[in-house]
Amino acid sequence: MILFKKEIFYLSDDENTSLWKKIIYNKLYRILLGIASGAFLGLLYWNFIGCNGGSCPLTSNPYQTTLFGGLIGGIFANDNKKDKTK
Repeated sequence: MILFKKEIFYLSDDENTSLWKKIIYNKLYRILLGIASGAFLGLLYWNFIGCNGGSCPLTSNPYQTTLFGGLIGGIFANDNKKDKTK
């Protein structure tokens, strides 16, 4: 059973709900997971593809690339679709 509270979804503590279902249905956890994965991918992008010369301002600095990746990951994880439950 899904309970609605301030636009954050909580699952009841049933025995059948797994940890991944709680993460997927809880909006805050989903956004935090998106930020963490985006930041990690941004750091990997800087490490393997980023320029060393400093001519590109985003990919020459690891902090900016990580922050930008985290921002993009958080935006993708935050979907504003309404839940269509009965």
